[in-house]
Amino acid sequence: MSSSRGRPHASSREVLADAACELFLERGYEATSVTEITRRAGVSRSSFFNYFAGKSEILWYVLDRRIDALLAALAAADVELAEALGGFASGEHPDALALAIVDARTMGVEEELAAGRASRQARIAAAIADRLVRGGCDPIRAEILAAGYAAALLSAVWRWADRGAGRHRLEDVLGEAIGIARELLG
Repeated sequence: MSSSRGRPHASSREVLADAACELFLERGYEATSVTEITRRAGVSRSSFFNYFAGKSEILWYVLDRRIDALLAALAAADVELAEALGGFASGEHPDALALAIVDARTMGVEEELAAGRASRQARIAAAIADRLVRGGCDPIRAEILAAGYAAALLSAVWRWADRGAGRHRLEDVLGEAIGIARELLG
């Protein structure tokens, strides 16, 4: 008898995300229920809520982990801003988000993506601005610079998805976007 039961955690999360994306493509985001997602994935509703707070989190969970890592790096006194921004390129790829970006109209997630992107971009900008102010930057300049860098990070994710997530390296697109931001923001 095996000592482990059920699917491994990463596998269950991925199976749920795959099932959800399939259903979003077939029926649309609003018309898809958590019950339908769990039925398609072959897991219980409680398993779903062990991994996700709701449907929208399926699209964002990988990117949110990258954002959390970025915010932790920005809060660390011994990490340079450039290093923290560069670290955003590390980690699992947000494949469910990339699929949603490319197929937003079919999935019916255009509003979810716009609202989610705006809130995450604002969260990143606030953390970067705080870091810059702690480093002695004028608050207005810090806010402007932070908005530019946050926009670069999220723009890179969207550009990567649009170019074909499986055909391009997210790390390369992020590096390009950060370079453009540095050039423009000085």
